[in-house]
Parts: sequence; structure tokens; C-alpha cells
Amino acid sequence: MDNNKFATRTLTTSIKASLACLALAGSALTFPMLALAQDGEVIEIRMQRYTGTEEDEIFKRYQDMLAEASDGRIKLNIFRGGELVPNDQMFAALRGGTLQAIYGYGGYWGGQMDTAVLESGIPMAWTSLEEAKELWNERGLGELLAENYTQQGVHYTVPVFGGKFDLLTKEPVESLEDMSELKIRATPSVSAVLNHFDIPTVYIPPQEFYIALSTNAIDGLIYGGPYDYSVLKLNEVATSYTELNMLYPGFVDNVLVNQNVWNSMPEDLQDTFMEVTAEWADYRHQKFVEWNEEAAHLFEVTSLPEGDVVAMTEAAQEVWNAEAEKSPQAAEAIEMIRSMSRDKGRLE
Repeated sequence: MDNNKFATRTLTTSIKASLACLALAGSALTFPMLALAQDGEVIEIRMQRYTGTEEDEIFKRYQDMLAEASDGRIKLNIFRGGELVPNDQMFAALRGGTLQAIYGYGGYWGGQMDTAVLESGIPMAWTSLEEAKELWNERGLGELLAENYTQQGVHYTVPVFGGKFDLLTKEPVESLEDMSELKIRATPSVSAVLNHFDIPTVYIPPQEFYIALSTNAIDGLIYGGPYDYSVLKLNEVATSYTELNMLYPGFVDNVLVNQNVWNSMPEDLQDTFMEVTAEWADYRHQKFVEWNEEAAHLFEVTSLPEGDVVAMTEAAQEVWNAEAEKSPQAAEAIEMIRSMSRDKGRLE
């Protein structure tokens, strides 16, 4: 997954965010972070998400769902990306109590938590929504992540599975061999896989995609799905879309709550929060599916052969090994991923 993908959605500068942090820190000296809720009492939770104005409606739905399900006892105050703290500081602010909850992406705090990067998505870890759910719910990854977040003073609710993560090129691509003649924009972890097949890669930020494609500085890029590419108007300069089966869902977000805040909530509100968040997460994923389906007609879609998918899984072992070396917990998580890949026939 591309850490820069959503960084561009933040709405304020770091200076403004820092000032907001100071204001919040000052107010925390005067007001309790979260009052213990008595019967019928309304509790307010301050959350920041990493996305911008384009997702106001879908997060308004989350607020309304929580308010309705709790009979008005949960009031979720949601701030857009960067409004209170810079996105890459959200996790630290959550642990410290400046933020009480966040809608986040583990790639932002990969240096602060050993399982954050693999949680957000690494090449070839899962290739379908069913595999991702199996990994989280049946093979133990969700429980492992929850335990690891607890050690950080954070309550992990549910994964929020995202959209597609495929290849857009100016010319049709039907195999890894075809890609060897092209220069592809990719993140470091994806480049580590492609370089095994002598595919030239380069990294450039999203704001440079259009110019880079239109001037032939790159021949293609791996960034998202049809919806993402259409939002950036890249269909004006490239229309060949290749399903890689490298990672789907292409990213995994999360909803996290400060552990002290969570412990302060009555058990019935904890149950309500978990149930509503799970329901909303499913709805959010479905929106990604719909958006990509609506934009698919703008592109000519092909897919890589199964043999290439197996070959990429073997090539991804370098990336997986690097993640496993971070800690015993990370090694355990990677073994879950390896075990599933073997069972699915992508790895010997």
C-alpha cells in the first residue's frame, strides 16, 4: 500500500496542526479526557481521520449510526486529516490521550509499532477479501493485532478493508515479461518484488503522476484501482489496467480507541461501538467496490496469469522476511500469512 496515497488528503499545514495540538493539550489540563458515563449520560469521543473533505459524507454516516444505536449516548466528534495533528503523528497522539480515537492506516506509524506495516498491507499477503477475512478472523491475525495494540495502550476494534491495488499503463500488459520493457512507478516494497523480474521501477509522489505519464517519464504505475486513477484523471493519458493479484484489498485501515477511554465506557456502549464499527466497515468496503465498478468502463482491463502470481509470491519473501525480523509478534503474523499462502497454492 502507498503511504503517500492519502497523505495528500490532509487539509491543513503542520503549523496549524501543531497549534491545534497545543490548544488540545492545554484544554486537557482543565477538562477530563472522558467522563465516566452514567445511565443515559452522553459521552463524547474526539476522533481524527486521515482523509479529507471528499469523505465527509461517509464519516457522517458513522457518527449517525453510533448515535442511533446508542440512543444518543455516544457522540463521535470527527476531525479531518491534519486538523488536530499531522497524520503521521496520529498514533502517538492517540497513545498520549490528545486524541481519543482515530481512523488510521498502520503505514503511518510503521516505525512505532512492529506489526503496523504488515497490517496495512504488504505485497502478496492476501489476494481476495475472503483471504483477508480468513487471515483476520480464522487464522488469528486480528487477535494478534489486538493484543499488540493493547500493549501500546490502544484498543483495536476492526479492520477496514479498502479497494484495489493494480497496474495502470499506457500500453497493454498481460504478463510480467511485458512489464520488463516498461518503467513502473512503485513503492519500495512493491519495487522489491518487481526488481526480481528485472522490471525497472521508480518512486514519484501522486501529484506528479499525470505529468510523468503524459511526458513518458514513466510507462505505468501501481497505486490503486479504477476509481483512484479516474479521480486523478489518469484515464486521459493511460487506459490499460492490469489486475495484478498482488494485494486485494489493497490496503487495510483501522479504527483505534485510547485504552483508558475504552475502559471508561460502560460495557453496553463498548458492545455498541464494536458492532456499529464492524457494520460501518463493511459498508465502507462496499463503497470502494461500487466506486471501482463505476469507473471500470474508463479502462481496458486484463489480468496476469496464475503462474506470474505464484512467481511474485516467491519474490515477495524478501519483503516478508524483513517484516518478520521486527519482532516475535511480527514473525508470528508473517507465519500466518505464509501458512495461508501455502494452503492457497501460491507458495510451496
